[in-house]
Amino acid sequence: MPRGNGRHIRLVRDWAGGPGKSDPNPASVPPLSAAPAPAPAAQGCNSEQIPASAPASRYRQQDDGSVADTETGLIWRACLEGSAGAACDRGEPLALNWAEALTYVAALDRKGAATGDGDWRLPNIRELGSLLELQCAGPAINRVLFSSAASTDVWSSSPANFHTHYSWYVDFATGALTYGEREKPKAIRLVRDAR
Repeated sequence: MPRGNGRHIRLVRDWAGGPGKSDPNPASVPPLSAAPAPAPAAQGCNSEQIPASAPASRYRQQDDGSVADTETGLIWRACLEGSAGAACDRGEPLALNWAEALTYVAALDRKGAATGDGDWRLPNIRELGSLLELQCAGPAINRVLFSSAASTDVWSSSPANFHTHYSWYVDFATGALTYGEREKPKAIRLVRDAR
């Protein structure tokens, strides 16, 4: 993915260190690939200077293990696809290119329609970006409800309008909404609208 071409969006945090404070500088957190499964990273947050953008009070754990976002009305799968269990510790997150991700979701939705568990989809970039906890990095997500979330890249369903072979994704290591080549494998997190 081209960096430094002036066409990606990066959220910037002003991390203030001091005596006794750890340095949660996103630049110090190495990006992890979506395959094999990255271990949950040590998250760094700056709650003293940056207000929470995705506080735990905004989310509600559902009976089926999914997570409801009361602000957006979206319901998220707690685990990246390929992982399962209460702690998302069974299996490994799938690493799919963008076309494979879209095909996977369509097949899952067809299967779910027969069992009443359909309507799961790949989120668009704004929906996926709504999960970002801007006071944190490594990963930039609320770890109360998404406790095993990894610092990895996650596809959105949004194509990049300026490059026909690029699509948008969220880099959860740093909290960046950016785009990359569709052939590069990334993880996926599914969403659906509240019923």
